[in-house]
Formats: sequence, structure tokens, C-alpha cells
Amino acid sequence: MKIISSSGKGNFKLVSQNQEICELEYTNWFSGKARTIINGNHIEIKPKNIWTSKVDISKNGHVIGDITFNLKGYMVIRMEHIPGKEINYVLKNKAVFKLRFELFDEFNKDQLTMKSVNSWSKLNYDYNIETGNYVSSINLEEMVVYCGYAANLYLALISAV
Repeated sequence: MKIISSSGKGNFKLVSQNQEICELEYTNWFSGKARTIINGNHIEIKPKNIWTSKVDISKNGHVIGDITFNLKGYMVIRMEHIPGKEINYVLKNKAVFKLRFELFDEFNKDQLTMKSVNSWSKLNYDYNIETGNYVSSINLEEMVVYCGYAANLYLALISAV
């Protein structure tokens, strides 16, 4: 599976075996609001505040989780598994020069890895996705979309510092 950047404003395509699964499209350069349709579900990710420190994830018009940036510099993806029960995932950049994000579940088990495949000449980021240990009730393709958005948000937040 791969994430392939499709525009300078952050849009990306999720591709598996040369088949496009979906494209996450940002509404404009500065809003941080993005949408896609995956497996017949309408996904919308949008900032909850003007600082973009927290974004809500909606599926078919219902908020199902959020993404936040914590003090350790990690992205936390909180999903509502069953009403009233939350599952937290942590996305960490584990590399210095070439981006490599790893997603961990609440038991600190590695779920998937996003490895950057870009050269310095390209401003956007593409990732190869490795899913060796993924075990979750959240659809894998949806989770990869959330991780792709979180990676974009991470890069935007650390570049503003």
C-alpha cells in the first residue's frame, strides 16, 4: 500500500496494488479541512480550533474521533470504538533525515509503518506503508488515511516552530 502526494496543498491518493482506493482532498491551502470517500463512507477531517492543535474526524456526519499533537511531539489518533469506549493510537516520527512514521496502539504495539520515499527535490511526501502487525477494529485503509493526514499535520506544526 502507498500514499502518493497528488497536490502541493496536501492532497494524497491511497493506492494498493496499483489501484486507487481513495483520494484525500483538502478544501484549500490554509483551512486544514479535508474530505474523502472510502468504502462508501464519507470521511471529513477538520480543525477544531484556529491553532490546528486538535482536528475532528467525522464519518458519515458523525464525529468518531480526533487527532491531537502532544507535548512529546507525537500525533495521537483517538477513535471511538463503541460509543463510550475510546482507543488511542500514537503516530511517532522515528527517523531524523528521512521521515518514518510508526503507529502504535494503546498497548505500545507497532501497528503500521509509513516510510518516506521522497528525494530532497520534491516538496510533497509519498510513503510506502508496511502493515505487518496491524490488528484493529478500525478499517486499515481508513486508518492509513488518518495517519497520512496526521503526518501532514505533524510536518505543518513542526515547520511552524
